Amino acid sequence: MWLKGVEKAGLLNLLWVPHYNHTSVTILVIKQLLCLVHDGCLWLEELIPITDRLIHRITHLSYTAKNLAMIFGGKGGDQALIKSMKEKFKLVKKSRGYAISSICDPAVNVATQILAGKVMQKCRANEVSEPIIVLAQQCAKGVHFNWSDYLHGEFLGNCHEAQELSKTFHYAWLLLLIVLVAWEVPKDSQFPSLTPDLLEAVKYTSLWATKDAQ
Repeated sequence: MWLKGVEKAGLLNLLWVPHYNHTSVTILVIKQLLCLVHDGCLWLEELIPITDRLIHRITHLSYTAKNLAMIFGGKGGDQALIKSMKEKFKLVKKSRGYAISSICDPAVNVATQILAGKVMQKCRANEVSEPIIVLAQQCAKGVHFNWSDYLHGEFLGNCHEAQELSKTFHYAWLLLLIVLVAWEVPKDSQFPSLTPDLLEAVKYTSLWATKDAQ
């Protein structure tokens, strides 16, 4: 019940996204795929336009809610907000933010982990800045944001940074799922048939990866 708001916000959909280990093979595949992303499209045998609708199809995240905007008051307002949050969530300060593990509200804790792990760039896995926690708090209350549009812009921008500036690519999971959605399995393949529901396909992919790891 305490995750009801996070589920309403749609973020729990991202828990179905498979985790891809950062092995040398995975890194090589990602680098090769990154070379095929140009002008907002994935250049496979056929041109695959990368749009917010495609990201919605993959993640089932909203593309009709209000645009994401983290707007905070002036300097004094920020300090008041930080103080209020530290007291409310019992935040513990770290070198580059606040420890996620210290967030006492379980729903906000889970929402923060999802945002840091899958959605927001420049977040550490175990600590985040106060704006991320404020955003997670809103998601925990069930507030809808246009995550598909946000991910669309961040994904393409991150692709450019990784290609041109050799920066870390944060959205490897999304690039791989875009390829899987665009890829049509041959009818005579050995793969078991999957239901049209993407979440079932992703669930199977995750299970398959777990069995391989074992």
